[in-house]
Amino acid sequence: MAKGLVSKLLLPAFIIFANACAGTLNVRTNPSEAELVLVQPGKVDSKPLGKTPYTAKISDLGSAANGGPIVLQVSKKGFMPQSLYIPNAAGSKLDFDVNLKPVSPGSFDEMNRIIKLVLAAERQIMLKQVDEAIKTADAIKAINDNIAMAYEIEAAAQFVKGDLQKARVAWNRSLAIDPENPDAARMIKTIDEKLGTK
Repeated sequence: MAKGLVSKLLLPAFIIFANACAGTLNVRTNPSEAELVLVQPGKVDSKPLGKTPYTAKISDLGSAANGGPIVLQVSKKGFMPQSLYIPNAAGSKLDFDVNLKPVSPGSFDEMNRIIKLVLAAERQIMLKQVDEAIKTADAIKAINDNIAMAYEIEAAAQFVKGDLQKARVAWNRSLAIDPENPDAARMIKTIDEKLGTK
């Protein structure tokens, strides 16, 4: 649990919903020479694409993503990683300029506050204090709304409350931030089966 929690807390995401896939994708970063990888939601493996600046045909990335959403992760040592989420749809040219934020001592203060809140929320869910857990998830999002665990907590609490629609929305948001989270993908599938939507 701790390893997964730390990895989720260290992966704030820069989510961009773009309506493109038929043209060209250009990714530039500041600083340059950042690593770019293609990740597939719910899977552990990722495909290294190269360093920035990076240019590719969006259709090639769509094929590499097996027709699913295109999720690219940008990382560079000493900087917070970010993700680009590009739905696999028709479109033209996409240009992304990503400003990477350096890891700073203040980042650890934020992380420590978030960890305390996550642990409190998990206790609240175990005690069936789901409304309090949802408030705690909101407190985490107020610190940093790109923490996948905040949406997982909200989803779990909504699931326990029986509000499957709200749980599904929260798990989808968690998966968009952390596409390598198989639990979120599994829970979305479970909810879809319960709702009879898939």
